[in-house]
Amino acid sequence: MFSSAVFVSLTAIATCLVDVVGAASIQKSHINYTTVTGYFLQDEASTNASGFSFMNNNFGLINRTYATDATYDPNGKKTQWQRFENQVFRLNRGSGRNVQYKLLFMGRHGEGYHNAAESYYGTPAWNCYYSLLDGNGTVTWADARLTPKGIAQALSVNAFWASEIKNQKVPTPQSYYTSPLTRCLATANLTFSGLNLPRRHPFVPTVKEFFREGISGHTCDRRGSKSYIQAAFPSYKIEPGFTETDELWEAYHAETRIDQDIRSKAVLDDVFSSDSETYLSITSHSGEIASLLRVLGHRSFSLSTGAVIPVLVKAETIAGPTPTPTFEPYAAIFHALDDYYLAITLLITIAYQLFFFSIAFSLKFDKLTDFAGGTNFVVLAILTLAFSGHHHARQIVCSLFIMLWGARLSGFLLFRIIKTGKDDRFDDKRDKFWSFLGFWVFQMIWVWTVSLPVTILNSPNVTKFDQPAFGTGRDIAGVILFAIGFILESVSDVQKYRFRSNPENKGKVCDIGFFTWTRHPNYFGEIIIQFSIFMIAVSPSAYGYVTGGAFSAQYVAILGPFFLTLLLMFVSGLTLQERPGAKKRYESGNHWESFSRYTKRTSILIPFPPQLYERMPTILKRTIFLEFPIYVFDPAKHADQSKVRDREAEEGVNRGQREEGDSHNGSAGIQ
Repeated sequence: MFSSAVFVSLTAIATCLVDVVGAASIQKSHINYTTVTGYFLQDEASTNASGFSFMNNNFGLINRTYATDATYDPNGKKTQWQRFENQVFRLNRGSGRNVQYKLLFMGRHGEGYHNAAESYYGTPAWNCYYSLLDGNGTVTWADARLTPKGIAQALSVNAFWASEIKNQKVPTPQSYYTSPLTRCLATANLTFSGLNLPRRHPFVPTVKEFFREGISGHTCDRRGSKSYIQAAFPSYKIEPGFTETDELWEAYHAETRIDQDIRSKAVLDDVFSSDSETYLSITSHSGEIASLLRVLGHRSFSLSTGAVIPVLVKAETIAGPTPTPTFEPYAAIFHALDDYYLAITLLITIAYQLFFFSIAFSLKFDKLTDFAGGTNFVVLAILTLAFSGHHHARQIVCSLFIMLWGARLSGFLLFRIIKTGKDDRFDDKRDKFWSFLGFWVFQMIWVWTVSLPVTILNSPNVTKFDQPAFGTGRDIAGVILFAIGFILESVSDVQKYRFRSNPENKGKVCDIGFFTWTRHPNYFGEIIIQFSIFMIAVSPSAYGYVTGGAFSAQYVAILGPFFLTLLLMFVSGLTLQERPGAKKRYESGNHWESFSRYTKRTSILIPFPPQLYERMPTILKRTIFLEFPIYVFDPAKHADQSKVRDREAEEGVNRGQREEGDSHNGSAGIQ
């Protein structure tokens, strides 16, 4: 859905900014921005944004020498900041007329009441309901003001600036800019008021519309009127063209990330074209600072409330027309019930499984049960990827991996059930509505839970953050593990099916291929697959790109692979096959000796050479190799001795008959 009024307003303000720069010059040239790396820790890929303190690291300025030190500070008496200031001066002095270097101190506002409300209610409830309100009757978060904690954060930064100015001789901002939202207006005032600033560069910030937060339907993104700002902050300057009311915000509509980057580029063009100063302060928001960093070519670096990031920028005016920006329509806010897609995926899973359940129960039809489970993963991955609107390589890879796994699993199980005709698991449930439904409910939980890593990775609360480029160490390890797991599971399924399809192998122990090294290679492969997908999916949080509630949500998604592991080990996998399978073989005498030897030589789950496993101490088998006592069959404790006696008696009769027949045949032969 598209709001033409909002889009026209955004385009109109962008046009005003172009007019400020000068339409004629824009047609002939444009500004290209790059981040000059090597000066600040925040530029370095090795610096993790999570937990980084700019106050403990001199704003992040790297302790290093510069080529200009030899002449500027031959005796080593200057501070790091004084030498950096001289370095920037030399860079500007040695550059052409079309190049300028500026240092931007970009600070995020202190904690606002909207931040506190999101923490209190939880992100899903905040995004779905509370963020659309002005407040809760006690606290107002529309155009949120600072909490006491936010005020303390801003004052702490003020004290840090005072210390840096006195001890490190840090160059103070020569121009100040701020977002028009109250929390930024107040943060800027608390941060810079009362500092020992040069008289020629006092703290008189300019309020600029386009330094505001990413525009969404959240009321905290709606600014106050121009009259309100002038009355509350009378010393502030307001840029020309600033409208009395907020013409950009509209309920239930959101600015796309592309459009936010376009307006960030526009406001930077305005500042760099009209402000000749070198050191600038910008007080803004986490989302807008992230957008500015993208425009400047800086690596993603998330800021906590009250934090500051300095960025050395090279701005080069390049001949040629400005690349034509492509505005996208404001998008209708598609929360899909919540911004982690938990509710919508649960509802889709319930509906999908109930549809197939109705067919299976009505027609007493087993062939669709496992097919419905495996294809459900495919459906959820496709829908969440389509809903997200952002298709990073990592999202695509994880979605494709779970789709590939689900499609192969469902295809193989469908093929197998068509060949066998029916599923023995449902012999005692097929005609009982509630018992049969219970299995399908459990399948719903299985699908929804195991899908969590991909569901959350594709959700808006994660995709709104910048992502590390695909190819991190975690990504590579995850791809390798997925390949190993996929080969183990798919090949072992085929090996076991072909073995059992051969009439000569009826009742024999399947000890070929991967089954030589583990009794359940398909289970081990399935577990490896799910942990590999999680490993890739969690990379944005592991590398510090995703923070806050989304960070926690990505790690909570490990419930998916853990749930699958517990399911296979303690519910529907090993517990139903190990001791019950051994008991059945022992009581029936079905190749018991060869089976017993196989279990002693072969690891239950983790692949391991049988020659070594056979000699391994029992304590290691029961712990490290996961062959817990619940899987072990002891004939004396677990066998039905009456069945054994009946079987032995029957074997004795049969043996006697064979011996009598052999004797009779032998006598006849002698005669």
